[in-house]
Amino acid sequence: MKIKDQKEPWHSALATNPLVRIMKLTMIIMTVFLMQLSAAGLAQNVTFKKNNSSLKEFFTEIRKQTGYHVVWQEGKVNDAIKINAAFQATPLEQALEQTLSAKNLAYEIVNKTVVVKPKEKGLLDRIKSYFARITVSGKVLDTETNLPMPGVTVKITGTNKSAVTDVNGLFKIDDVEENASLSLSSVGYASRSMAVQENMLIRLSPVTQELDGVVISTGYQEIKKGTTTGAANVITSKEIEETPSINLMERLEGKIPGVQFDIRKNTIQVRGTSSYTGKSPLVVIDGFPAVNQDLTTVTNSVIESRPNNRNQPETSGNAILSTFNPADIESITFLKDAAASAIWGAKAANGVIVITTKRGKKGTSSVNFSATTGLSAAAKLSDLNSMTNAQYIELEQELVDKNFIQDPVANLIASPTNGWRTGPVTEAQEWMFRAKRNPALIPQRDAALKELASRSNHDQIRDYLLQTAMQQQYNLSFAGGKGNSSYYISGNYTKDRPVFKSNEAEKYSVLSNLTNNFLNNRLIVTTGLNYNYSKSKVNTAAISALSEGSLGLAPYELMVDANGNRIRKGVVFTTRTSDSLTRVRNLLPWTYNAIDELAYGNTVNTGNVIRINSSVKGIITNWLNFTVSGQLQKSIEEQVNLKNENSYYTRNLINTGTSQQNVALLGTVYGFPKGGIYQAGRVNRNDYGLRAQFDVKKDFGADHHFDMIVGSEIREEKASGSEQMLYGYNEELSTSINVNTVGNAARYYNIYGNQVSIGQPNNLISRNIRRYLSYYGNGSYSYLGKYHATASARFDDVNVLGVSRKARATPLWSAGLRWDVSKEDFMSDIRWVSGLSLRSSIGVSGNIPEQSSNFTTIRLGLVDGYTQLPYANIGFPVNQDLGWEITKMTNIGLDVALFNNRVSFNFDYYKKNVSDLLIALPINSTYGWQSLTYNAGTLKAHGVDLGITAELLRTKDFKWNAIFNYGYNTNEVTESRIQPQTITGLALTNGYAVDNIWVYRWAGLDNLGRGQIFDANGIIKSSTDNTIRTEDRVAAGRTVAPHFGGFTNTFSYKGWTLMARATYNLGHKFLIQNISQGLYPTNGGYSGIIGNNAAIVNRWRNPGDEAFTDVPGLSNVNVNSITRYINSDLNIRDAGQIRLQQVSLTYALPNSMLKGLPFIKGVNLGATVSNLGLIWVANKEGIDPEYQMTSMFNNLPPTRNYVFNLNLTL
Repeated sequence: MKIKDQKEPWHSALATNPLVRIMKLTMIIMTVFLMQLSAAGLAQNVTFKKNNSSLKEFFTEIRKQTGYHVVWQEGKVNDAIKINAAFQATPLEQALEQTLSAKNLAYEIVNKTVVVKPKEKGLLDRIKSYFARITVSGKVLDTETNLPMPGVTVKITGTNKSAVTDVNGLFKIDDVEENASLSLSSVGYASRSMAVQENMLIRLSPVTQELDGVVISTGYQEIKKGTTTGAANVITSKEIEETPSINLMERLEGKIPGVQFDIRKNTIQVRGTSSYTGKSPLVVIDGFPAVNQDLTTVTNSVIESRPNNRNQPETSGNAILSTFNPADIESITFLKDAAASAIWGAKAANGVIVITTKRGKKGTSSVNFSATTGLSAAAKLSDLNSMTNAQYIELEQELVDKNFIQDPVANLIASPTNGWRTGPVTEAQEWMFRAKRNPALIPQRDAALKELASRSNHDQIRDYLLQTAMQQQYNLSFAGGKGNSSYYISGNYTKDRPVFKSNEAEKYSVLSNLTNNFLNNRLIVTTGLNYNYSKSKVNTAAISALSEGSLGLAPYELMVDANGNRIRKGVVFTTRTSDSLTRVRNLLPWTYNAIDELAYGNTVNTGNVIRINSSVKGIITNWLNFTVSGQLQKSIEEQVNLKNENSYYTRNLINTGTSQQNVALLGTVYGFPKGGIYQAGRVNRNDYGLRAQFDVKKDFGADHHFDMIVGSEIREEKASGSEQMLYGYNEELSTSINVNTVGNAARYYNIYGNQVSIGQPNNLISRNIRRYLSYYGNGSYSYLGKYHATASARFDDVNVLGVSRKARATPLWSAGLRWDVSKEDFMSDIRWVSGLSLRSSIGVSGNIPEQSSNFTTIRLGLVDGYTQLPYANIGFPVNQDLGWEITKMTNIGLDVALFNNRVSFNFDYYKKNVSDLLIALPINSTYGWQSLTYNAGTLKAHGVDLGITAELLRTKDFKWNAIFNYGYNTNEVTESRIQPQTITGLALTNGYAVDNIWVYRWAGLDNLGRGQIFDANGIIKSSTDNTIRTEDRVAAGRTVAPHFGGFTNTFSYKGWTLMARATYNLGHKFLIQNISQGLYPTNGGYSGIIGNNAAIVNRWRNPGDEAFTDVPGLSNVNVNSITRYINSDLNIRDAGQIRLQQVSLTYALPNSMLKGLPFIKGVNLGATVSNLGLIWVANKEGIDPEYQMTSMFNNLPPTRNYVFNLNLTL
């Protein structure tokens, strides 16, 4: 009998291991040869006695007892049908006939293979069955909750008749043969098959998702995870929804083994680094790379304030990931090894993140609405690790006594001409100088300083500069399908207000995905449209007031007086001098108040991103498809920084540029134009991609399955930017003043009597084009459903590497094997093992150089001062040796599922060897450059990924699920070619990790209070000795955690779900920031607001103090003394930590509560608390490595963020 290929897969009882087959065959041949049995003696008998057994069990016994292989076709033969068997040495054919004929099945024996199939009906049977038809109806319940199940698919086996249960779990199908069978399926539940009845009550049991049910989207194809040979992880929409946070990265952190999220720095690393520079993975959206791959850069163009650190004035909102509405995402796939990611070629060496958006499903329709609100207070100023007011005043007194701060009155008396230029002093310093000039005022000084020591400005800062941070997000979506079409349409609005006043952001997005089938489902057309608009306003007045520097606030300094009047201070000169210059010399007001600046100096950023995609898929045969697809992406980012004439920044420039050479004759001459300063920048990005691809899915018999894709694609990335600066800008009239910025004619006298010019504005124009041409293929072969082999190849050609095709193009490839051990015969009796698979892969992926080129490039620059024409210079010189960075990766994996998939383990070990890394090497400076980039570096790395998922407890009403992820990654620079350019900090060094931190060997203070270090030979070097070598430093350890992961527990009771998620990072180091160089008057003088970190209290003051302190003193200070202390091993600490990141509680209203609201299908309420802080920290001082307790407000740990959400399904 010849078995033709069918759409449905063929199944068999457990197949025999090839070795066992050979042994059995040998034994049979020997038996035949020795005993010379007759044909009659070879008759096969079966003994099987069991009631309420299944056909599958019966078929398994046949194989065990007779060696005959039984195959049947899924969908046409229900192997779960129950039988009562009582066979004792019954001939095989007799047992088959008795069993199968009663179930309306037939069989055929071909070469020791029993083929089971539905019995063909005769004419009379067909006539009878036509008239013997019934209406099948029923209700589907959850076995654990006993609640109705909406959305369950009910299908009559072998026909096109089906139904979907309604909100009450009911279904009805007319005109069904009375001897038919039906199947039921629902996501997250075990499928069932049974004979039809007129009135049915059916219960489905929830199951832990099996490996084969998970689908991996590579961007080119969808693959069942149970057949992959590579390392990949999938986060489904359900898992995303389980973490109700506006920030997408917060929803992902700690959930993917081997993937590190640093939310504060906006970085994502997949299995560590594969380069000395770029470490971000490639982001793919609906099959094509995103138009903007910026994952990490914190820019002003987006200000979606970080929920993880509300103390930042401006953020990127995690860059590209922030452009996605989490509610629109169907799945996120992380491709981690070469077998999974090599198909993407360029930029795939650092991993690939594939985002797939939602689409509608036929036969269903739904409307979903969600509202999310988050609240978090500003961090407490009392948590700052700062000096008390008394300690701060004592520090000021020492600076005054040692003449680091100048007395403005004394200077004016000593030099009437220039003494007015003396910088400002604080209220405490002014009292100190008064008493210094007149000792009789000492009692008043002491009383005043005592009052200042007891005064706090925290209340005013909280009331005038800070606010409760609030985030709001609203989503509305429509999804469904009917006939030949399906749709998904959604809209999103997000508003974000961070803790700093006069800062805000908002975003709108729309997504539409449509699918249409034509020609009897042989032509499938999909279209997608996504538009995002964002706008933000950034104001730095508040963060400047809380920082060190001239605009900062002393700890006792107030912004308003007792009557509510604003207190303004001098910043360049004393307040008295500033007011005098305004009054006498007709200057603009030259004093400053942070509250005033909240209304001025705003930077407004807008972004418009549109993405259009479409595909046409033709089904040529039942095993061959051809698809043409494309995507067009366009983004426009604009930034406008308007500092009007009332802002301190502009007033300072205008006043400084005012000539006082001959006021009596000429009056006040404004060299710097009056009016505002308007600075605008614009970046346009255009990206298109076109792809043609053949898909092959072919079965050869029941044992062989072959998948293959072959295709070609072209892409172009085009970016252009411009920047413009206008002076004397009038906001109401939108006019400006033409200013000559270069040449002698542009020079003018400033307030100090010096000739200066405004300088050339940044009127820049830039343009970059990158083009790709690629050919690719991926194939997989499966034998018996348990032996799998995969291979992929890609040939990338990119213009950035020059004119020669040999230099531009490179082949990338991967290969992998998989063995599903649990499907072997010898595993059939180990019932507690649900799945066991071994995987291995090897492959090559690459990165292309970002900032260098194999041909000379030019860059348009500024305007020439004489010709007034733009000039150009060489941006990157020709580098004929420039090529790809190549990463070779090997991966070995193990997947284990136990106890009916209630416990699963996924383990991977990987090894990377990276060659041809780009590194800047020194060249002859007479060529015009100090260095040139070459492919000269090498790197090796290895690591482990481990994921454990367990359903620890399950009863009718209660569930306890746990997920544990662990990742380990280490790397080593094996060739950097050059000596480190820096002594301390991060410096590439052979034999050490890329992120290793180097520090000095601390040797304590000398008797003058200056820092000392040991050299490599243990000899002390003073701060005045600059002969430091690289050998004198010491490796302190890695700054990126080599051990990391997360632990999530989920408890469910009826409609309630409680989730707690913790993350950990172990094995790395950090440098505590207890003082800064700005604390010290290293230039012989000091002005501005003094840094007030508490560590300075323990500073050296007198000879002998070096015996009990390591903090350098103020006297005899120099830069080396401070920097060597800051960057010494004395300040290295263990950065190991475990954090409780999030706890959430959700409640799904039962259907019984919604009976009076028939238009509502489901209601979910949720509350989440995040930023819950440290559970454990490795360093003895209890310092938080991520948020060091310094005197800087933006280093404070974020306060708890409370998020409340409502989800409605209509």
